[in-house]
Amino acid sequence: MTRASTSAANFGLLLVALVLMLHSVVGELIPTQVRHHLSPREYRIDNCVNKLTPENEKYKLRCGPGSDPKHTCFTHWAGDLTSAQACPRLEPFGIPDKILVRDDSMKIFTIDKPGDPFRINYPNQGGVQFFYDNFDPKTGCKDITVTRGHDKAWRLWISDQDGKKKGLDTGTKKRSTARLCTKWIYIFIKRDG
Repeated sequence: MTRASTSAANFGLLLVALVLMLHSVVGELIPTQVRHHLSPREYRIDNCVNKLTPENEKYKLRCGPGSDPKHTCFTHWAGDLTSAQACPRLEPFGIPDKILVRDDSMKIFTIDKPGDPFRINYPNQGGVQFFYDNFDPKTGCKDITVTRGHDKAWRLWISDQDGKKKGLDTGTKKRSTARLCTKWIYIFIKRDG
């Protein structure tokens, strides 16, 4: 073996050891974290929209009776989109045309194309955030992430249509991610403190 190939082999072994050490520390979070950190896409606040308007007919096509069971739909059981900021992850991405709100209650919405990742920031509810990403069109599964904001008294938690929280709760963790595979996702935002 040449000196260069020996160095390359040693470097490869070092990388494997590092991955194994990280896996023992953070466990199953590695695939989700690596996917997000290697992505060239970024959430940018300057592309956010502060006012969403209802698009009932388009909404009904995606979430009404007979709609695609893999197309994700969202309901706020506590909180709403009235003062929320909707932000794209891919650019260019016209959020006003992509987030389809059912009606003036601003509680129920969907995304036009389920493969378009987005973030919703709730600045008047402690700055909590909700992220939607990595949609799989074959299964309808997607990654949902919630993050605690600047005011710890505000809490954001998620459950799926089967009533399972999957650990998505800013009251217990600053940031958590889970893969959900149901059509309906329920969002709860409340002031606990």
